[in-house]
Amino acid sequence: MIKKVFSLCLGLLVLTGCVNRDEIYANPPQKLIDGVEQLMPAASEFVHEAQQEALENGIPLTEAQIVVAKEMGVQHPEKVRVYYVDKLPAPTDPELLGVAKSVGYTNPNMAGYTYGYGVWIQHRYKTQRDLLPHEFVHVKQAEELGLTEQTRQYLLQMYVYGYFNAPMEIEAREATAHF
Repeated sequence: MIKKVFSLCLGLLVLTGCVNRDEIYANPPQKLIDGVEQLMPAASEFVHEAQQEALENGIPLTEAQIVVAKEMGVQHPEKVRVYYVDKLPAPTDPELLGVAKSVGYTNPNMAGYTYGYGVWIQHRYKTQRDLLPHEFVHVKQAEELGLTEQTRQYLLQMYVYGYFNAPMEIEAREATAHF
């Protein structure tokens, strides 16, 4: 049901062509708000569990990484843990997973994800110079909004803009362009 509502909203955006996505994000249709709110329990559970797993199994930042995290705006870099894995986590809730796939969030080429202070990085991308700074911007966003609200806004942005054009992703890319 939720996927159908989102698909309908996304379809309307695509069909109408010249759409001001910023205006839609600022004033989302009630069906979109309702759809995001229906996903929030599963999404919130997923991001909080992913953060906890990274905090328990990840490693603290090095001194050099702490400097970069502060440069990216992280207020508490000492809380950040980087968890290097072979495979990034994906939601187990079928509707949330379907939404993640449909907006381009979950795919095998993703290098890393951040959930609060927990940063997940695929081993094969460990040396990518701009990756950790990019993820630190997402840590900063979670510090500013709180993890639950960041998740809510991120879901909304995924639907309105898609993954690549989401404002949170643009902010992270622009902040790390010099890396």
